[in-house]
Amino acid sequence: MKIYKFPKEYEKKSSEYRVSCCGKEIEVYSCDVSAIPFNQVWSGYQRPENQTEKSGYVLLSSDDAVELEIAPKHSFETLTVRPLSKGIKPTVDNGKVKVSFPKAGQYTVEFDDSHHVLNVFINPEKEFKVDKDSEDVIYFGAGVHYVDKRIILKDGQTVFIDEGAVVYGAIEAVDKNDVKIIGYGILDNSRMNRANEMNGCAVLDPNALEMTGNPIFLNRCHNVRIEGVTFVNSSGWNIYLDGCTDVTVDNIKIIGQWRYNADGCDFCNCKNSVIKNSFLRTFDDCIVMKGFRLNNSLPLENIVAENCVLWCDWGRALEVGAETSAPYMKNVFFRNCDIIYGCHVMLDIQHGDKAKISDVHFEDIRIEYRKKGEYPLIQEKKDAVYENKDERYMPVLFELIAGTTMWSIDENSGILQDVYFKNIEITTEDGRIPIGSRILVRDGKKKIKGIYFENITVNGAVCDADTLKVSVYSGACDIFWKN
Repeated sequence: MKIYKFPKEYEKKSSEYRVSCCGKEIEVYSCDVSAIPFNQVWSGYQRPENQTEKSGYVLLSSDDAVELEIAPKHSFETLTVRPLSKGIKPTVDNGKVKVSFPKAGQYTVEFDDSHHVLNVFINPEKEFKVDKDSEDVIYFGAGVHYVDKRIILKDGQTVFIDEGAVVYGAIEAVDKNDVKIIGYGILDNSRMNRANEMNGCAVLDPNALEMTGNPIFLNRCHNVRIEGVTFVNSSGWNIYLDGCTDVTVDNIKIIGQWRYNADGCDFCNCKNSVIKNSFLRTFDDCIVMKGFRLNNSLPLENIVAENCVLWCDWGRALEVGAETSAPYMKNVFFRNCDIIYGCHVMLDIQHGDKAKISDVHFEDIRIEYRKKGEYPLIQEKKDAVYENKDERYMPVLFELIAGTTMWSIDENSGILQDVYFKNIEITTEDGRIPIGSRILVRDGKKKIKGIYFENITVNGAVCDADTLKVSVYSGACDIFWKN
């Protein structure tokens, strides 16, 4: 096991929890997260900080089980460790909590509710084989680094953010090969401004200033590795990949997201790529497959998202769309993931452009619903105040929608076929069933066909379309349900 040294100059340190392991103190990072599901379509100004709250996280490495002792500053009545699928049962003695984590991974320890959370990120013990003195390595050692501009990568370059390092800035590459962004440090995007484009991408905004940019934007890059890094406070999409091939995103942690359109990882017109073993808490969609206007002559195919833990404070947890402008989009696999918090829709396809979309798989997905919900609202006025309209609100399990949307850029929308939902395990704290899933063709034409369901369970009981009250509009498709 290895405990990283907290950078002295980094002001984002939490006093809400004291954490130790084997008698050694682990200092806790603080970050801002969204406090309420209250959003606007990009309006030219950034979201106000009074819509945020604090969350804490710790970073360490271990290839073995780790037992942490946690002493929260405030009293609590209930305690939950997620993902629930890990079966972790904490113990409490005189207000101190002991939690045994079985192996490297990403976990949340929640005191009473989702607003009092300590995130535990345990990395595998790994020495990144990087020559820090190489001219092809941009190295950031322990401490705080104020880059405050986009780091522009060349072919073959590596950005190495070492443990105990915090880098304020953003990283960008266009038409580059063999690039890496690795290390167990932190990329903090909080000092970067958002571009005027909907996704916040500086490259698409001709008026973007130097201190503008997503944490990572890669355009038409090949053979990319992004590994180990923790991302906080993004000005837009966190990891924006457009027209890229052979990308591996492994063991990244996205936390501290609250600004508008803070997606987790977006694959746009990409091929042969994967995101795995990662944690994404976002204020917009977590993992998304898109056909986007920048490279919409390219297809999206052979993309895998697996072994991830997802917390979605707004939007969709796992999604294809809403932009689907591409010759075709196929062979998309969402598998073996835990969705521990959702907002609008857990599993989603929104198809509003020209692509033929086929062979999309949602498999071995575990989804958690809480007893108390928070109803998502669009903020109509700048000074409007959020009010929770329904504490029994439950996000929709799935949606499949074909037809023009507000994000469409193509005149016609293509067909959607061969979508598979298999081994979807739903857990609800109060025994309710999430109803209201729907399959919809907006223009009345039959553009969805071949939707397959197998082994959908709620609290261990197998469900069918009638139990979930699935709505099918406009004679939209053929559904095949196998229990």
